[in-house]
Amino acid sequence: MKMPISEIIDRYTITKLKSERTQEDVIQELETYKKEILNYNIGLDDFIERMYDINSQIWNTEADIRKGTDLPLEEIGRLALKVRDLNCIRNGIKAEI
Repeated sequence: MKMPISEIIDRYTITKLKSERTQEDVIQELETYKKEILNYNIGLDDFIERMYDINSQIWNTEADIRKGTDLPLEEIGRLALKVRDLNCIRNGIKAEI
């Protein structure tokens, strides 16, 4: 797989969330990312945990936006800014990796 390990970890954690929160069958994709991560002989567990946590927060906030058809525009804007801020943290984690 020709992509940086930071991208593999990001995709792995998003796919893991998808497997936990939807009915979509992503087992093969999840295993592919996991195998790639295991090829690295460095401790990545902390990065995986942090990336999983931030992607979970983004997932939850985006779900709040999608559910909020009756939300005032101000609240939708606040949630969108939260997603932006969470993505900045996510990008910071990827840069650390």
